[in-house]
Amino acid sequence: MATTIKSTDLDFDEIKNNLKLFLAQKSQFADYNFEASGVSNLLDVLAYNTHYNGLLANFALNESFLSTAQLRSSLVGLASSLGYVVGSRSASFAVLRMYVDYSSDTTKPSSVTMPKGFTFTTSVDNKTYTFKTREVLTAADDGNGLYYFSVNANTNVSIFEGTQKTKTFIAGPAAENDSYVIPETRLDLDTIEVRVYDNTSTTAYDVYTNLNVTTNVTASSKIYVIKETPNGFYEVTFSNGSRLGVSPVSGNKIEVIYDVTVGPEANGARTFEAENTLGGKTINITTTTASAGGSLKEDLESIRKNAPYQYASQNRAVTAEDYSALILREFGNVISDVQTWGGEDNVPPQYGTVFTSIVFTTTDATIIQKAKDDIRDLLKDLAVVSFNVEFVDAVETFLEAQVFFQFNQNLTSQSRTSVQNNVKTSMQGYFDANLGDFDQSFRRSNLLTDIDETGPSVLSSRATISMQNRFVPVVGKSSYTITYPASIASPVDTTHSIISGNFRYKGNICYLRNKLKSTTLELFDVNTGQLALDNVGSYDATTGTLTLEGFAISLITGSFVKINATPANPATITPVRNAILRYDAGASNATAVDTL
Repeated sequence: MATTIKSTDLDFDEIKNNLKLFLAQKSQFADYNFEASGVSNLLDVLAYNTHYNGLLANFALNESFLSTAQLRSSLVGLASSLGYVVGSRSASFAVLRMYVDYSSDTTKPSSVTMPKGFTFTTSVDNKTYTFKTREVLTAADDGNGLYYFSVNANTNVSIFEGTQKTKTFIAGPAAENDSYVIPETRLDLDTIEVRVYDNTSTTAYDVYTNLNVTTNVTASSKIYVIKETPNGFYEVTFSNGSRLGVSPVSGNKIEVIYDVTVGPEANGARTFEAENTLGGKTINITTTTASAGGSLKEDLESIRKNAPYQYASQNRAVTAEDYSALILREFGNVISDVQTWGGEDNVPPQYGTVFTSIVFTTTDATIIQKAKDDIRDLLKDLAVVSFNVEFVDAVETFLEAQVFFQFNQNLTSQSRTSVQNNVKTSMQGYFDANLGDFDQSFRRSNLLTDIDETGPSVLSSRATISMQNRFVPVVGKSSYTITYPASIASPVDTTHSIISGNFRYKGNICYLRNKLKSTTLELFDVNTGQLALDNVGSYDATTGTLTLEGFAISLITGSFVKINATPANPATITPVRNAILRYDAGASNATAVDTL
């Protein structure tokens, strides 16, 4: 999160006192009473002027750097200087299966074509939206007179929300190096098409390609660059004719075609109707995937984070950071975070492979698979060296915090319960701000600092931290390996380092724990108070790995069993690779300890 300038850092009273001290050193102002004289008013003016100028200088300096800029226009300009294209709005899209029925017709066509731009209507929250195709769809008889539309033999086809618009320009002399501004803030950059005509009367045109997706540039390449301007509009620029390919010449007509989209407002649509028929036939529609993926412009923190990585990648995939930056750039509308690492850093090592773990903004399997396929195609074009790309699911570990804080009732008008709830809110705020993405670490000292600042009645605090894995048993499987993101505490003779929630084992209610002073894992029967099984595996304290054998269990309620592990170092837990830390507020608590 960027730091904002506080006016107290340039304190008015301190500035005024410094002026007094300076004047008091002059012989003509010796023993002078500044507060009881008209000079005090002059000092106020000087202090105010210095204060305002100091703030202005700090704000201006802040806006000059990615890490501190607060204005979108500043961040867009700084990112642009790094060659980073700030993400635009993205259109919501749905996946449909569509067909026309010729089964009762005596004469059947060899094929049916649905043109690009064919429109459909839907509604979300009583608002109507228009979706359309972005490519030509074809359909052939399936043998029963049904013509299913498909792309590359895939009958699951996507339609996108948006309204097409066109902006036309006349090119000026190349020496002027014109830029062409599109006065629209809601366009989707993925839909941009640039056509260049020789003049205003011809119908023949050349299609120019976005430099961002061009893998090979020659002297004859027809390319353009589009980026957001400081006022939120978009501008198209071309080569000057001597570098980066050819450019339009004076008198050419430039046509920019693009879609305007509402972004996330159209997400969640499930029922679609075609606005027209095809050859007089009604289009039958089944929604495979409700609309999703619509998003607003890239937010400030995303720009701040991604621009340096994109600059470092230079539109080619060499390092793990390059892979992550390119994936986020192209698929930010369906991805919230991505982590990539080389096979040499994997456990166990797997050379010649790049591992990628992605947090998707949707749970729809069709959208996720399509994104993965498109990522492979993208990296195939941009990777400098050929590697296999393997997707690995993110592994979530939940943290539980049992907090005890010293509470002085005399320092607050709030009740004990209210202060406990305030502390819980502080705990939630810390975890929300610091966990939930890759490479985000937990630090207990920072949590306790936030808790201590909850209010004057909270004098000090301590916290016991536990790592929780949500284990899902599989029918017919009895061997498992469970990994935690940090080392587990070594076994001791007083407490268990591993302990689970209840589950059923051979019809009995049991739970898992380690033997005291041992890494061996055992099952304990809740009802009889006896061991149900004295050895179902063990844990490796250093690697944080549990190995379970003969662990054929079933759930009592819910969809998982919690298995808690005490971290070897509860002060800091740092996840690596595809591990993500999250917070289990329901299993955490804050307890006040009365003190004077």
